[in-house]
Amino acid sequence: MSDFKVIDEYSVGIANVRIVRYSNNTYQYLVEEILGKDVEELISKNIDVILNSIPYDVNVDELTLSRIVSEVLNIRGNDVVKFVYALRKELKYKKFQVLIDDPFIEDISVAGVGPIWVRHSKVLKIDPEADYIPTNIVLSSFDEVLKYVNLFAEKANKIISKSSPILDANLPDSDGGHRIHLVLHEVSLGRPEITIRKKRNYSTLSVKSLVDDGLLPDAIAKYLKTLVRARGSIIIVGPPGSGKTTLLRAILYEFIPPSWKIVIIEDTPEIDPLPKSNWVRYIVPTSLITPNYLDQFALSKAALRSSVNKYIVIGETRGAEAQVLVQAMNMGLGGLTTFHGGNAREAIIRLTSPPISLSNYHISMFWSFVTVNYVFTGKSVKRVVISVDEPIYDAETDSIILNNIYSFGDEVSYEEVVKKSIRLKNAYISHQTPNNVG
Repeated sequence: MSDFKVIDEYSVGIANVRIVRYSNNTYQYLVEEILGKDVEELISKNIDVILNSIPYDVNVDELTLSRIVSEVLNIRGNDVVKFVYALRKELKYKKFQVLIDDPFIEDISVAGVGPIWVRHSKVLKIDPEADYIPTNIVLSSFDEVLKYVNLFAEKANKIISKSSPILDANLPDSDGGHRIHLVLHEVSLGRPEITIRKKRNYSTLSVKSLVDDGLLPDAIAKYLKTLVRARGSIIIVGPPGSGKTTLLRAILYEFIPPSWKIVIIEDTPEIDPLPKSNWVRYIVPTSLITPNYLDQFALSKAALRSSVNKYIVIGETRGAEAQVLVQAMNMGLGGLTTFHGGNAREAIIRLTSPPISLSNYHISMFWSFVTVNYVFTGKSVKRVVISVDEPIYDAETDSIILNNIYSFGDEVSYEEVVKKSIRLKNAYISHQTPNNVG
């Protein structure tokens, strides 16, 4: 596959990255780390000296490393930068470091011996069907894969073993707080698995950027802002990887003021409270000594006792916590959550079936079902909001009527969306067009 075209090229630290597309329409992520033989020799001769010069009680950031390297080796300028990069890589995540540092990589995956695979945002924009693409970074042996499984578990301050062969955790906040999923070979048919779901910084998310990327139209963004400010409840439905959590986080960070008292409930932390906000976050404990009754249901009930008076946010609704979410909405709080499903009707069927077993009346407490999914646009597949539906309760038939106010491809203004919305008409709130979605 020597016939290829470079579709993007950029730097990550001192590494050069190229994204290439081959003639058979496959892609590869190629990384070349430029150190130079002189710097490589300097590193090989002095890395132990530098490691022994780092105090145990010092936060090993790049500034500290740069100072220590300059003092111990008496070098300056670009050589310090290169040495610090190599040293940080050695202290942290080794072969994975450039992938963790690359802001365009969304997910990292390893399934046994072979190349590390990545989901790359720039590739997904032009060809979402590409999904994961291989890198030229290879784990060449079974022992090396196991070494990295244990390294990631250690960095997350957790243990993975034969008695507990599956681990879901997060890397330290200082390393990005990324979500990791590790599986030992006893479970995965001889191929140890490493999955890293990169956490996007809240400051890089904006509803406007999602509008610009075509995930949703501006009119729907303004509609969602109106719902949030009125403490309306929103459930975002879609299959894995469709952008549910991305949309939820953008709504949360941009439309909910930091002064509001809200609680974010997750089983694995992905949604950080805004700095200097009045938000709190409850996480399902993973310690072996923690009582197993402290699940999302228990945390949701605890949230209602914490003087929350605006919003309760559940990262992903799967079971009984939906009952507490409905209870919160019944008390006048807004609710915001995601749910796996292909469309609003499918989600309602699952929400009203065991083990969740909500009633149709409970379903109607949600102001809006926002469904995200993949669509074929004629040139490529992309992630978009495919429909926005309001669940309206029909007391005579004890059923839900879905009032569709938007379907993908509609050309609608905010005013037209408001006219279609039964919930906004019944809410007695101002429907003036928001100046912007921020």
